[in-house]
Amino acid sequence: MPKIPKSPAALAVALVCALGLAFNAWFAVLNESGWGVDFNQFYAASRLAGTGHLYDWDALAKIEREHSPFAVPTGRLPVELYAFKIFGSLPYGTGRFLWMACSVAALAVFAALWPGTRRLTMAVALVWSLPAAMGLLFGQDVALWLMFFAAGLWLLGRKRPWIAGVVFSLCICKFHLALGIPVMLAARRRWSTMIAGAVAGLALIAAGFPIEGPQWLEQYLKTLRTPAFSPAHYRMPTLYGIAAWFPHAAAIEIVCAAAVAVLLWALCRSIGDLGMAGAAAAACGLILGHHAYAGDCALLIPLSVLTVQRPDAPRWLKLWTVVLLSPAPVLLLVSPVSWLGQILIVAFVATAMVAVVGRQTCTLRY
Repeated sequence: MPKIPKSPAALAVALVCALGLAFNAWFAVLNESGWGVDFNQFYAASRLAGTGHLYDWDALAKIEREHSPFAVPTGRLPVELYAFKIFGSLPYGTGRFLWMACSVAALAVFAALWPGTRRLTMAVALVWSLPAAMGLLFGQDVALWLMFFAAGLWLLGRKRPWIAGVVFSLCICKFHLALGIPVMLAARRRWSTMIAGAVAGLALIAAGFPIEGPQWLEQYLKTLRTPAFSPAHYRMPTLYGIAAWFPHAAAIEIVCAAAVAVLLWALCRSIGDLGMAGAAAAACGLILGHHAYAGDCALLIPLSVLTVQRPDAPRWLKLWTVVLLSPAPVLLLVSPVSWLGQILIVAFVATAMVAVVGRQTCTLRY
């Protein structure tokens, strides 16, 4: 049998991917104590969904401690946790394995569907992504969020605006990271998609009443206000996290958030590239949110990949992108100088968007 020739470039890519997988495997071994902490939360909460005690902290903590010494308050909506009964009805180990398999599949769909990205570049970014590895390790639902967002963009690109809106509404699983979606859709005048998404989103929220009873919303909002729900805000890769280091934090955050929203609007209005508009919306959703941690930085992957691919992007920005795709931001976020990681992430999102808007402005002018 003749040997298949292997180019130096292919071997280099294979080596880079192998190094990324090795690093993330090493990280997983070092953080063995945290394995499945979020899955355990979903698993326990799904057993309470439909009982009227979903947000009863004592009841939830008791079930969570059956499988882990760590107990985490749940911030998921009743409809999502009721759907999670598919996994919660299984033995814990089986459910955990199946959930991880679904998460890996969701990341593969996300990488395959995101408009404008090269599949090989996305694959390299994913295997090196420490946030993506953390999502799989802890059993988070970031992978599903990315899949729903990518599927919505894919449907928009195929002129299925109503279905796209319904799919976008599924990002309600982490609605606090979805603030960029309505800005993107409004800027691009995708009114039918916005209407479909709003109606579907309201229906998903309203489903909480027959599932959990008339008092669920009050109990849910009470849970969101507890300090245990959003600890260590100084480690959040968000404007909220950065502003917390300064006096008059609320005023600083409002001004910066308004500037980011205006910049996202300008980008989405000025370009026809749906993939870049979606990537900017996902990245802005991360930095505008009030409840985001290192694992949620997987939302930066599309913007990072598309920035690397842009032939007109300056080299220094591409180098910054490579640093962002490396483990460095996450390691900074969990270090005593977490503010460096916050600045590295937030400044990159703003700079990458300014570069796109500036380039489009120059193109239109000349």
